[in-house]
Amino acid sequence: MNSNFYINNRARFAERMEDYSTAVFFSGKAPRESADQEYEFSVDRNFFYLTGIDREDMVLIINKIAGKVTEALYIPPVDEYFEKWFGILMRKEEAQELSGIKTIEERDSFMAQFAKKLSSSDRPDNVYIFSYIADKDESYDSYRSLAHWIRNQYPAVNIKSSLDIMIELRSSKHEEEVNEIKTAIGYTKEALEFVMKNLKPGKFEYQVKADFEYQLMLRGSKPSFKTIGASGAKAVILHYIELKQKIEDGSLILLDLGALSNNYASDITRTYPANGKFTQRQKDIYNIVLEAQDVTMDAMHVGASEVEVNDKVKAHFAKGLRSLNIIKDDADVEKYYYHGIGHPLGLDVHDLRRRDKIMQENNVYTVEPGLYIKEEGIGIRIEDDVWVTKGGIINLSKDIIKTVNDIENFMK
Repeated sequence: MNSNFYINNRARFAERMEDYSTAVFFSGKAPRESADQEYEFSVDRNFFYLTGIDREDMVLIINKIAGKVTEALYIPPVDEYFEKWFGILMRKEEAQELSGIKTIEERDSFMAQFAKKLSSSDRPDNVYIFSYIADKDESYDSYRSLAHWIRNQYPAVNIKSSLDIMIELRSSKHEEEVNEIKTAIGYTKEALEFVMKNLKPGKFEYQVKADFEYQLMLRGSKPSFKTIGASGAKAVILHYIELKQKIEDGSLILLDLGALSNNYASDITRTYPANGKFTQRQKDIYNIVLEAQDVTMDAMHVGASEVEVNDKVKAHFAKGLRSLNIIKDDADVEKYYYHGIGHPLGLDVHDLRRRDKIMQENNVYTVEPGLYIKEEGIGIRIEDDVWVTKGGIINLSKDIIKTVNDIENFMK
């Protein structure tokens, strides 16, 4: 992606701002993990979406005063001593080239300049910060700290959440973004094929995770979230990440995993037989889940409701579970299928989502039906990433094999 992509994203954000407003976006900082360690840095995805910069401790300001839009980027000052120990800091010229922002200021001057702006004759009436409507469990981050400071120092200034604007902008993916997701899916496909060729009874779940993540590292990528590798009865736990169990002969392993490309994520789930062959019972349940994917994709379209699509999947599962003599009452399907059909995907694995849960043109969604039969120690989920277009659903991960025959033939 070039700087024009980020320039256009900021322009579209500014169009949606109220006049006489300022928006603030922080790139974030990695919190302390221990006395001498910090957690790995992960850039604030909204900041990245608007700048294309993946660096710590930066601030983006977008001003809209009397219809005129200005912007500035605050970056850490160059510190040669710091660079000897930790790495090269970003220079003004690089920040300008990546983001297309012409005004670059030193990070240390941000609060003084921001306070001066709020006290000036052309001060903003509103300040936009990013917040999930200040949920009581929301982390006390830079945004909330700034909001408290504004309330104390400038009580006449309105604090607005930029959440709804960012949902609108980020939900509809541009072709450049879809290509990044496709690249991440390609990494996932290649890594999964390595996993399949090396999967065997007696391995530990963490060894399968290591196989997958090593292949991502070889491609300059990394996991988009904590790898789930649940074998046997552990597969009925949706977010099982302990990965300590030995994989038994005759069992299945459910792998929910993904990769990153330029911070865009893939999210794929496949379920494989440890010894390369499904039992008949596993095959019967697997095919019901695989058919549920078709039901889901057939029901998805621009304007479709996630809830209505999920209801169709539940009806399919009820029929399938009855045929397997697992349930007698359709209402019992929720004992074996206890999540939704999927979620938006993009810069976040669970990307920003519209409150009405209506699919819009150019959304990217996961499609991930699953059945979890605790009494039989079987959990099966199959997940693909699809692009919702005006012309229909495009399965971006269709090349990652998933039929019983293809899996068994590949694992021979």
